[in-house]
Amino acid sequence: MSALLPTNPSCAPYPLVPPGTSQAGEGLALQREQVTIAIAVAVAFGIIVWDYFLLLPNEVALYMNANRQLLRTPTTIFFIVLRYSGVLATLPPIFFTSAQSQHCQVAVVLSQVGACLAVLSSGAIFCFRIHAMWYGSGKVLVLIAVVYASMASCWIAVATQYNASTGPPTPIGSNCIMHPITSWAPLSFGSSVLFDATVLVLTLARLPRDLAQKSHVGSQIFRDTLVYFTLTATTNIVVLSIQALGDAHAMLKPTVVPFSTVMIVTMGSRVYLNLKLLHQKRQDSAAVGGERIPLSIASSDRNKSISSGESTIRTVKQRGYSHEGREATSGKVRAELVLEAEV
Repeated sequence: MSALLPTNPSCAPYPLVPPGTSQAGEGLALQREQVTIAIAVAVAFGIIVWDYFLLLPNEVALYMNANRQLLRTPTTIFFIVLRYSGVLATLPPIFFTSAQSQHCQVAVVLSQVGACLAVLSSGAIFCFRIHAMWYGSGKVLVLIAVVYASMASCWIAVATQYNASTGPPTPIGSNCIMHPITSWAPLSFGSSVLFDATVLVLTLARLPRDLAQKSHVGSQIFRDTLVYFTLTATTNIVVLSIQALGDAHAMLKPTVVPFSTVMIVTMGSRVYLNLKLLHQKRQDSAAVGGERIPLSIASSDRNKSISSGESTIRTVKQRGYSHEGREATSGKVRAELVLEAEV
């Protein structure tokens, strides 16, 4: 048995475990768990990097765009933050799960900062999409803002509970000692599920019945957005379900967390590109005098509504009802401003 122990007396014979556990009894089991978690983290990081290079031409085209105002829009800023927060969330865990490190707590903090930035930037892009889809409805804006703020608070609160200590060198794996996490840690994923469900319900509630017949491009964009929202919500529901399992599945819980970050980053990026495509199609269509690409209702229906509003304004002015005329004009201007502000 002594031949299996490291010859360097400064090395711990087993992967380190939190205080209060049996070193000899749980060392081998913890070793297997660390290897599994390290593989999951490495796979998640690999997917993030692959997706980063996959979308790199789109990002470069964004920087080279002649319209410099596009770079200053909120959705573009959130998109850039989202692109790099995924790397920040998945790279540091490699060091405290599979490598020797003297800065375990720093790696944990950086990982949590990246995870929070990914969740918040992706959620913000989703909020802008819903806001534009509902033409700036005040009630919808308040609802999605409250749910988003709740999700942000939960993720930040849980992130502050992650801690790690630096232990002596180990022959394999990491020398970082992860401290036990609080029992209410799944609250972060619960808040994400609530946010994703709200976004999905608002999207379905806005589902136009005749969009496919009015505009092929608008219909395709809407369907793609719905798919992105659905995949994000499904992933967070699965992760939350696993996080809520008992101690018998303790080894499974950490392995699924990185893949939630993967879906948040990849789907959030594609929702932004979806909005950018819609904006570009509108500009191209307007340049040739064609029909404007619809956001969530058919262009003809919206034009009919605007025409009807203009007719109503003329009628109201003739009758002297200036108050109603101002309301109709304000409604038309607000709808046009929301459409232009979506990207």
